[in-house]
Amino acid sequence: MNRLLTLACAILLPLSAWAHGGEDHGDAPVQAVIASSTPRLSTQTDQFELVGVLQDKVLTLYLDQFGTNTPVPKAQIELESGSWKATATEVSPAVYTVPAELLGQPGKHPLTITVQAGDATDLMDATLEVGPASAAAASVAHSHFWGERAVWWGAGALALAAVALVARRRQKYQRKHRHL
Repeated sequence: MNRLLTLACAILLPLSAWAHGGEDHGDAPVQAVIASSTPRLSTQTDQFELVGVLQDKVLTLYLDQFGTNTPVPKAQIELESGSWKATATEVSPAVYTVPAELLGQPGKHPLTITVQAGDATDLMDATLEVGPASAAAASVAHSHFWGERAVWWGAGALALAAVALVARRRQKYQRKHRHL
């Protein structure tokens, strides 16, 4: 019984390595890996730190003091990129939004940002890089190549051979010592 259990474990254990993540391991077409994320910008001066996220044609800006990382509410933020100009609206303390339909076009958009908060005024530069729309919608396929499967089959065969060798030696040892 013990040998049968050991043999079953040796056969089934390597097969469990394939059962991960609920992924479909069928033959899928190989696609290029595209790393995409929401377009972002980040800039800082000795007074302010500004981070922007473009989503659904709206640029959301987060403004903090550079040295202390304290949120900066009630600031006036103006943005320019070529002929495009806009003024940000505060939607919650230190969070501002700008409708940015033109910035949603693929490409690099250099921005000049003017920030005025209380007595402090600063001029900042940033670049918002927007990839093609198809890149954001592309999915990455998970596929395996034949070498990966060969490694697992080889490991399973090696484990099975090791179990068989141990079982055979154990049988010989038991026969030899039974007669003594």
